[in-house]
Amino acid sequence: MKKSILLTVFSLFFLMAQANDFLTIYNQNQALFRTNIELDLQRGTQFFSFENIPTTIITESVIFLPRNRNVQLFAQNFEYDLANTQRMMQRYINRHISITTENEQYAGTLIFFDFGNYGLKNEATNELNIVNSQKVTNVMLPDMPADFYTKPTLRWQLNADRAGRYEADLSYLLSGVEWRATYNVVLNKNDFTLNSWVTINNRSGKDFQNVTLKLIAGDVATHQQMARGMQSDMMMMEMAYSSRPPTFDEREFSDFRIYTLDQPADIDNNQEKQLSLYPLKTVRYTRKYNYTVQGSGVDVMINFMNSTQAGLGVPLPRGNVNFYEIDDRDNTQQFVGVARLNNTSLNQEVELRIGTAFDIVAETNILRSQTTGRTRETDFEVKLTNNKSETAEIEVIRRVSSSNVEIINPSIPVESKDAFTHIFKVRIASGRTETINFMERVTN
Repeated sequence: MKKSILLTVFSLFFLMAQANDFLTIYNQNQALFRTNIELDLQRGTQFFSFENIPTTIITESVIFLPRNRNVQLFAQNFEYDLANTQRMMQRYINRHISITTENEQYAGTLIFFDFGNYGLKNEATNELNIVNSQKVTNVMLPDMPADFYTKPTLRWQLNADRAGRYEADLSYLLSGVEWRATYNVVLNKNDFTLNSWVTINNRSGKDFQNVTLKLIAGDVATHQQMARGMQSDMMMMEMAYSSRPPTFDEREFSDFRIYTLDQPADIDNNQEKQLSLYPLKTVRYTRKYNYTVQGSGVDVMINFMNSTQAGLGVPLPRGNVNFYEIDDRDNTQQFVGVARLNNTSLNQEVELRIGTAFDIVAETNILRSQTTGRTRETDFEVKLTNNKSETAEIEVIRRVSSSNVEIINPSIPVESKDAFTHIFKVRIASGRTETINFMERVTN
């Protein structure tokens, strides 16, 4: 036990030495980034430009915490008007430039630039040369405008009581980074194997190198809520090192779930990255079929409990579930449907629809409909035919719009899930047809 604790502590300090940056990604297309920076400052009030930021930064979320309180941040500008041909040329209107084409060179005062043409006034002759921009091979400018930036930049106005190098903690929210969970399920007769992935998509304009990666599962509703979580997350340094492949440590955090990768990660701009969420699981399940009275088909349903007894028992972030089955003829894996899983806590029952059954046929017939005063009575007949090679369990669901509805004289027992949902359960052997009859009475 002591050896295990010492190894964990050693791993913690090993990872802290490896990764000083933290990236927490929310599944609402937002992220929180925290880093340590060093500033070379002069004494007094001055400007400092910090370039290594994403284009999608939420500037009002910036938290700047100098470790020396004698440094103060007064003002901040986000410079995103990056240099390009149009903006550069607009800045050089009425200034001297030189232009080279394949055959000639022009020099003079730039009178106009309209993408298609440069208008240059010869300063000696007052002649106006209009040069087609498609023929231009080189434009020479005397200097780079001082207020132009080649990268998105935070420009700070700071004050330091003396010259020197100062360390600070910087954190901010950004958009353009998101994660999603995907589950791949291979169905066997009574159980399935569950393979889970986290997919991270970075479109923020910034590379994140050697970061401690955290994922938040749940609906963080506002920037204010994210900012409150941000300050707590900046203080948490729970990491573990292993020579095994990267894995996520999952735990409760605030009113959500947090997943921390046990090794530093690189997430480049314009990159989609996949990481394993949980080890492979084998989960018991049942397959059944649902038919909604007066519906158009019989739904194929996969049911299981998110419990350790069933082989699962882990929080499941929302995501798509891809279902596969093995074709016994050639032992190939075939795709059989996809479903959407909502955020699922422990010991919750899960019911997922993966498609419409081909060999189970259902139809609804109305045998009688009569209205007497404020009462309407309707006789329903539901026919179910099982053309599959095995027995099928089918739930026939009758949804009503009012609690003033009664189910009268059902031919088989009926369960009331709630005031608006009534369920008939029937098992039908292969090749058989079963009929369910009931009367529905509505009193207004």
